Amino acid sequence: MSDSRLIAAADNNNEGQVVVDWAQVPDNDIRYDTNDKEEAKRVVREKAEAKRAERERAEAKKAVWEAEEKRVHEEEAR
Repeated sequence: MSDSRLIAAADNNNEGQVVVDWAQVPDNDIRYDTNDKEEAKRVVREKAEAKRAERERAEAKKAVWEAEEKRVHEEEAR
């Protein structure tokens, strides 16, 4: 079966329908329905998780840097 299906026309007047073969549309051109509450919640959770992961990476990098600085200062003190 084809991936083609009728959708409302892309312009704002909704005067008719158009058949789109989704297999030929690049992924970047496909716009998903963002009014779906579960989808919106998922996106928010993913963004929050990405921010948390980035913060943890930064904290780990800082901890490594601080440990190296402490080691260098201890060696200089000797």
